[in-house]
Amino acid sequence: MKWLRSHALLAVFIACSCLAQAPGAKPAARTIIWSPPEVGWWDNMPRPTVSKEMIGALRVANMPIVLEETKLEDAQKRFHGAFGDSGDAGDALGWLCLHGSNKDGPWILWLTSSEIDGPGIGGFQWRRRSLHETPDRRCSKLPEGKGGIELPIPLHLGMTEADVQKVLGRPTVTRGKTLFFCHEHKRVIRKENYTVSNGVAIVLRDGVVLAIEVAKTTSN
Repeated sequence: MKWLRSHALLAVFIACSCLAQAPGAKPAARTIIWSPPEVGWWDNMPRPTVSKEMIGALRVANMPIVLEETKLEDAQKRFHGAFGDSGDAGDALGWLCLHGSNKDGPWILWLTSSEIDGPGIGGFQWRRRSLHETPDRRCSKLPEGKGGIELPIPLHLGMTEADVQKVLGRPTVTRGKTLFFCHEHKRVIRKENYTVSNGVAIVLRDGVVLAIEVAKTTSN
C-alpha cells in the first residue's frame, strides 16, 4: 500500500552549522531558500503504528489552519508572499513560504498543498534556519509580536529526541537522522469508507529537532 504518496516529495535536508570565521577569512556564502527541502517519505511505508491522529491543525500568527480544510489561498491573503510550485500530476506540490524568529533563532515555514489536497493545505514543514540562509524575497516575513507557530501537541524546534519520544512515543521507523511517525484510521463520509493518514517526520541534528514536517490525507 502506498502511504501518503502525495507527500512523497517530502528526504533529509541538514543545514550546515555556522562556523566562526578566522580573521581575514571569507564569510560563508549565503544560501537563498525558496522551495521546501525533502524529508524522505517513500512509497510503501511500514504499517502505521501510532494509535491516534497527531497533528491535524496548527496556528500561524494566531490564524487557525485546519489541514485539508483551510485553503492555501486564504493563508496567502492573510500573510501575502507568492505561491511556489514544483512537479506535475501526482507529484505536483504548491506552497506558501513564511519566515520569522523566536527566542531560539530564525525559522522558516512552508504550508503545502499537493494534487490530492486540491485548494486545501494538506501539510507543512517548519524548520530551523541557520544564519547564512536567507529566505527568498517571495517568502513573507511574519511580524514579531503577532504570534508565532503553535502546534496542538508540545512539539517544537530545538527539543531533544528523548523529549520528542515522550510526546509521540516510539517512531514507526527511523531512517538516518529522521524519525517517522505514522497513523491511519477509517472514516465514513457520505456513506463511503475513507482512510485518514497522518504522518509526522522529525529531522534531527546533533540530537535536537531541526525540522518538523506534517502531512494529512483523506482518501478512498
